[in-house]
Amino acid sequence: MTPSTAAPRNPYKAPHTPPVSPLYLPDTPIRTPIRIPPALTDDYDFPESPSRTTYRRRPSRSSSRPSLTSDDERKKAKFTPMFRTLRRAIACVVILGLLGVIASRTIRRKDEASLGLGGFRFGELKIEKRDEIDFDDPTCPFVSTVEAYHRDLKRLRHHVAAKKGIPFSSFPNSTDSDTIPTKHRHRFSSTGHLLVSDESDGGPHPIPQLLLRGEEKWQDLLSSQSKSLGEAVLEYTRRYGRRPPKGFDVWWEFAMDNALVLPDEYDRINLDLAPFFALPKKEMKRRMQMVEDMKETFTLVVQDGEVSIQIKDQGGLKWGGTRPRANDAASLVETFVDILPDLKATFSIFDQPQIYLSWARRGSLIDLGLRNLHTNNLREVDDGHVRLSRSCAPDSNFRTNPDFYEGKSFVYDTVESGDMCQNPYLVPLHGLTLEPHEKDSHPRPHTQLLPLFSLAKTSINSDILITPLDQFFDSPGQDPKWEEKRSSKLAWRGSPTGISMMTKDLPWRDAHRIRLHHFANNRSLSPTSYIVPDLGQGLDPNATASQRHTSSDESLSFGKEEMLTKVANNFFFDMKLAGDPIQCSEEDGTCEDMEREISWAPYQRADTLNRHKFLLDIDGNGWSGRFRRLMSTNSVVIKTGIFTEWFQPHLIPWFMYIPSKLDFTDLADILAFFRGTPKHPDLGFDETAKALARNGQCFVQRMFRIEDLQAYMMRLFLEYARIAADEGEDMDFYFEEDMLDEAEEQRIRVEAEHEAEQIVNRLSDEQLEALEREVPDRSQLSLSHKSAVRGKGKAVDAVEDGDEWQAGTGAHDAALR
Repeated sequence: MTPSTAAPRNPYKAPHTPPVSPLYLPDTPIRTPIRIPPALTDDYDFPESPSRTTYRRRPSRSSSRPSLTSDDERKKAKFTPMFRTLRRAIACVVILGLLGVIASRTIRRKDEASLGLGGFRFGELKIEKRDEIDFDDPTCPFVSTVEAYHRDLKRLRHHVAAKKGIPFSSFPNSTDSDTIPTKHRHRFSSTGHLLVSDESDGGPHPIPQLLLRGEEKWQDLLSSQSKSLGEAVLEYTRRYGRRPPKGFDVWWEFAMDNALVLPDEYDRINLDLAPFFALPKKEMKRRMQMVEDMKETFTLVVQDGEVSIQIKDQGGLKWGGTRPRANDAASLVETFVDILPDLKATFSIFDQPQIYLSWARRGSLIDLGLRNLHTNNLREVDDGHVRLSRSCAPDSNFRTNPDFYEGKSFVYDTVESGDMCQNPYLVPLHGLTLEPHEKDSHPRPHTQLLPLFSLAKTSINSDILITPLDQFFDSPGQDPKWEEKRSSKLAWRGSPTGISMMTKDLPWRDAHRIRLHHFANNRSLSPTSYIVPDLGQGLDPNATASQRHTSSDESLSFGKEEMLTKVANNFFFDMKLAGDPIQCSEEDGTCEDMEREISWAPYQRADTLNRHKFLLDIDGNGWSGRFRRLMSTNSVVIKTGIFTEWFQPHLIPWFMYIPSKLDFTDLADILAFFRGTPKHPDLGFDETAKALARNGQCFVQRMFRIEDLQAYMMRLFLEYARIAADEGEDMDFYFEEDMLDEAEEQRIRVEAEHEAEQIVNRLSDEQLEALEREVPDRSQLSLSHKSAVRGKGKAVDAVEDGDEWQAGTGAHDAALR
């Protein structure tokens, strides 16, 4: 089949799409404008976690923080403020001068700052500067997958060379990042896939490109996060075109107190709530009442600083999971209920989404909401019959080219690759999209915009996503160290969920879990092929290992290996359906067919599954509740599915886990790279896989904690409280000038200390001696922000002229009291 060209990506769904221009903010009373903190310089060394509140001093740059660089490689600072030395006195003088410069520039910019204008210039941390990044937190340090890859590449090349009798010196040094070419023939498609240029041309292997992209994305996210409330407010306004919700400062303090790693990455909430801003308040209240009266729901009632559970439909209690899920939701909201106004929020009891709004209607509402306008068209037909294509843009692949195909590819962006409008091949491969959605379905679908909170959604749904607690506290079980795991097969056990009720009228054999079982247990004697790293192991009989490794810009190339399907599947996979047929019709014989056609395996305990280095995670009826447990282990998780999850912007593909396609065509390629092949089981990038597993663990320990779920729900409910408020009630957050004083002063101090250390280290011995003669009694030195501002004159002029010496003496004069 000839690969197709992707249709243009419709902009309104993209998470980082800026608001349409012009931007109309609501009319509000005149307030003191935001005072922007000093702009960050390009070489600013960002700490990873912005875990310092506005009430807590940030550690100085001389503090010991883990990084990718080993302790032995780190240069010891000459300036040691722990001791009362001459250099400390000199540094204090220089600091005062720098304080004056920074403060004066802040004052000059003060009148230019406003809520809707400007932004921050964040530093850029590139992969070539890995040794400068404070990557880690002592609780669980992330590791560089790229560096692990380079070590693996060198080891494997030497291993192959030893077998062939080639001297090690014949090979290029594979420890430099330039062995991963930044320019290659593969193409990153707008559908979220890296398209492999040609399976037989010996070009660069695509997986190193994906590892590099994943690590760079992680670093870019870390370097661009807000470090103060003022920055967070401006970033919020830049992204969403409106002020933050009331209570945003409390949320920010909670985020900082709990060391949220990526406090700006909550685009999912904005995407879910954006259409509701276009509804008039009266209409919003009416629709809130509609969902409250719906069957198979429960409602959280917040009143007078307390939360209670309301279940109007007693029939919903027939399912045993209703009450536990209601209790879970209430327990999360109870954490911050005291800052919420009185409101009601209604939740679906189901695993699956229910709201299927048309693309035209959703786009119209979002466009109006961005302009602070309300819709006049309040008539939406809720016929209960869903046509999936209606939720896609007219020029999307789903509507213009349902047979869209891109050829051999790997997932690099899970948001885009899970979008069935751009990737229509997903539709016939997943249980949710195979079964009909009609009035009698469970759950019943709705084709109008309703404020319904749901546990799962896809790219075409308009439910409001929440953070489920199902299986959150499950223990990962006994877990061997990476080196002690007995198997390198990709392992999975699970029940045949995915379709609510399988009958002879449905193509249930195409549902994702059923297909997975048959795919992995195919014992055909027909050949299958997969791409493999070309390490000189004899893929091309006309080229020597030495010749092979000095080609392709010294990067790792790839070739193709063929093997009998039975042999390959037995080597790569241990994935089976377990238990007995469920969610199937006994009346029409579907359960009997399932029992006969599937070779059922017993369930495996977590302890047994953890013996495998590679674990698969796949959707069930909805999202996969076991994902957190799998990521907590010392194994690499390979994940596939179409459901959007709340943590998706925080979970970095190819850095914390491995994403996979729903058709499973990339699984053998992935495993051939990381664990080797039936012909060459010793040529796997094992240390790289171990690094991915480590980062997956750290994701759970630092970004998938109960505090992270609480932070998401708190921010979601603050936003929801705004759209659910009464007419005329002001629910925006206004950033007052005095909110920045302490935070800004702390920032100035930290930056000044760093600058002072650099300046003092550059002074010659003669300058140090001369400056010593100018230093007054140390008791007269003051690090006061205000004193530096009052006496800044000489220091400001000198620094702006580049005269460091005069800056120091000028600061000394300014500090005399």
